[in-house]
Amino acid sequence: MEYFDTNIYIYAFCNNIDNKNQKDIAKKLVRESVQNNTIVVSEMILYEFAFASKKLKEDDIFIEQNLDFLSQFVKPTNSNINKRVVEILKESKQYNSSFDIFHLAFCEYNNCKLLTFDKGFKKLQNISKIELVIKQ
Repeated sequence: MEYFDTNIYIYAFCNNIDNKNQKDIAKKLVRESVQNNTIVVSEMILYEFAFASKKLKEDDIFIEQNLDFLSQFVKPTNSNINKRVVEILKESKQYNSSFDIFHLAFCEYNNCKLLTFDKGFKKLQNISKIELVIKQ
């Protein structure tokens, strides 16, 4: 299963982005994952996507359509994921990376590979045994 960090969806779906190469990569990743039925989305991704899309001044209708699309692939969060997030936060003291740590814990629980453009994940690579791919 494949879990994309929010920035993958931003590049795949949004118009007001700054890197055409990342847009092409993101569109291909999402398209293939949907076709292969390997895509997994968390509720947190929906919230981050809506926030970032609005910040990029994307049209409300466009944001709503993409939220509807992504919602088809949502797996709900549960208390085990939340407990793991707190555990990682306590052990790592990486409080400023709490959203990224949520993504790690979600992927652990759902046995997903995590893909992102965010180089900030490098500092989290040794926290979890999930497959973490930082795309360029």
